[in-house]
Amino acid sequence: MFEVDGDVLELRFNLQKIKNLENLYKISLMSELSQSKGILSFHLMEGLFSVGLYNVTQEQPVRGKKAQEIFEKLLEEYGYGDLNAVIVSKLQEDLGFLFR
Repeated sequence: MFEVDGDVLELRFNLQKIKNLENLYKISLMSELSQSKGILSFHLMEGLFSVGLYNVTQEQPVRGKKAQEIFEKLLEEYGYGDLNAVIVSKLQEDLGFLFR
């Protein structure tokens, strides 16, 4: 979880979000994770963050440019490695069956 501008944010993933992302990017997420040993490309990391970002305080997803701005802010604050780890860990938590 993150706190940005007084709002509590978290990542939430489901199968439909992953299907949409794969369709948009023309990739297989599991193939990308396997080939990169869990180190996401910058482009894919931003995409996953943007589709998964949810504002717990307002009980609504964060979309588009706002999600990208928050991604950039957190990237500067936490760094690439830590933010990558958060995203991959949340994928494993929400969609564990993909990693069995």
